[in-house]
Amino acid sequence: MAKRTSICNVLLRHWKAIILLVTPVIFSPLPIHFSSTENSKIAACGYAVIIMAVYWASEALPLPVTGLLPIFLFPMLGIQSARDVSVNYAKDAIFLLIGSVMFAIAIERWNLHKRIALRVLLTVGVEPKRLMLGMMSATAFLSMWINNTATTAMMVPTVENITGGIPTDDESDPREKHTLMQKTDEKTGLLSAGASGRGAYRKPEDLVRIVEYDDAEDKTQDEPLFLNEESDGRSREQADRMAKGLLLCICYAANIGGIATLTGSSTNILAVEVIEALYPESKGIDFATWFFFGFPTMLLILIVAYIYLLWLFLDCSCLLGCRKRCREHWMRNQSSAAYLVVKKQYNELGPVSFAEKVVLFHFVLLVLLWFFRDMKFLHLENGQAAGWTYYFLRGYVTDASTVMMIIISLFFWPSRPPNFMCCRNREDTEASEPAPSILDWETVHQKMPWGLVFLIGGGYALADGIEVSGLSVLLSRLFKSASGFLPVTLVLIVTTLVAFVTELISNAPVAAIALPILANLAEGICIHPFHLLVPATIASAFAFMLPVASPPNAIVLQSDKIQLYDMVKSGFLLNIIGILVLNIAIGTYGFPLYGLDTLPPWAKAHRFCNNTLTTVATSTSALLNSTLVPDV
Repeated sequence: MAKRTSICNVLLRHWKAIILLVTPVIFSPLPIHFSSTENSKIAACGYAVIIMAVYWASEALPLPVTGLLPIFLFPMLGIQSARDVSVNYAKDAIFLLIGSVMFAIAIERWNLHKRIALRVLLTVGVEPKRLMLGMMSATAFLSMWINNTATTAMMVPTVENITGGIPTDDESDPREKHTLMQKTDEKTGLLSAGASGRGAYRKPEDLVRIVEYDDAEDKTQDEPLFLNEESDGRSREQADRMAKGLLLCICYAANIGGIATLTGSSTNILAVEVIEALYPESKGIDFATWFFFGFPTMLLILIVAYIYLLWLFLDCSCLLGCRKRCREHWMRNQSSAAYLVVKKQYNELGPVSFAEKVVLFHFVLLVLLWFFRDMKFLHLENGQAAGWTYYFLRGYVTDASTVMMIIISLFFWPSRPPNFMCCRNREDTEASEPAPSILDWETVHQKMPWGLVFLIGGGYALADGIEVSGLSVLLSRLFKSASGFLPVTLVLIVTTLVAFVTELISNAPVAAIALPILANLAEGICIHPFHLLVPATIASAFAFMLPVASPPNAIVLQSDKIQLYDMVKSGFLLNIIGILVLNIAIGTYGFPLYGLDTLPPWAKAHRFCNNTLTTVATSTSALLNSTLVPDV
């Protein structure tokens, strides 16, 4: 018995090594059996896909390392040459990802993201429901442009300072603390968190006035507040629930915010590259066309999530604006303390620096250049470009070249105003040293997640291998049996599966494996490929239940105020909410935006299908009646 136990312990300790070695052996009969047939490439590609899927799911190897497997697997299995595979790791979308991450590093380096977040909180307000709204809106906005992990890591300390009790100032006058303690002892014998928080940043005379005001106010009440442990216990319970709500709303908003923009998530960029690789004749999806669908969808999900979290953690009374006296008193105190915390952190940033203004200018310029680059949403005669790329060769300038142009500017733009020749201050007798640039390579090298490049490149290589080997054709034929499903039902099934699988596996591997398969599924049942690819990509961001689903969840779970049960309980229903909103979005304004009511001529299945898709009316019944049946 002891030997069996020790063997099991050894196996459990080395389970990753076992999966790493056993997986290729178990599935080796697949390429061996078909090696002498015409389907040898298809079987070999299926073998490689299975190995990568198992490694990504189990993390037997680091995710970026698994992304490098096609470089030696595909050549050895006779699928593609190493030269053809390696091209996938230097595609246009890869440099779009690198450029967007570099710009995010510039924003973080000069604390522009922190200033924006704190300014939003001060503008929206710090009353509990306003505080949650400010936290979610600021986090979601920042996650549209910078890494959601960095956004969460910045916002969590602010929430913990607000909800974990306001720290007292060790350098304050001892008479200040004595005066405050004396006044509270005369009243209840307890020191409330709200009074403590306000007193930490005020003068002694202000403290006396505040406590005396509370005393006078309480004397007008029928019964005093916080007179016993029971009532104080209720206030602590409310504070704990509020802390949970604020922490969870940050990680949820960080995941939701990446939906809005093409650069908000690596899976969005992966989807666009898969579309361009599989359908080179299509117009693809650029920053503007993604934004016009992603931003309204993100906004809808964020609003519904905000209402849901208010209901879950602040009760219906707060949602409806009907507060009890005890809750109103607690909220007023906490809000005052919260305001002081946020205001203190904002003041510590000092005035807006020249470097922040430079980064903000480049940020606005970059977004405008992205929006008005090609303007594919405007259909002009003869296919003429409507944006500023009109002055360049058609199709030569991309989102990647745009962001790289801005990034290179940041590498030589000074972080201080020039102080030489005619720009020198009159008070300076000697010219100052050159100011450091907004970005430098050392900072980029330290903060750049280079592994993400290999991970996304592996996804491109996988999609390309599926296409070249002929596995895509086989999948399209197999998926024709799913033509009996209505597109509405199929999208609901796909988004549900992707959303819940993402809870167990990182979203990038899920998208890398699922998107090529879903493209072939769309071809097999003769519907527009975007009808499945776009909602599946967005659904991969619905990682709300488990800490392994996304880094923001793991960061928030490290707080002692959050338990795993809290995240699972609130995240499960939020997953359902996100899936329903996403399906409504793709079934309404997604149709005219992407032209989902017709099968485009660039789709490979166009020649096999009866292109009799009728224009979908605004009613749901018309949408259901527009289902295509393949003519085979």
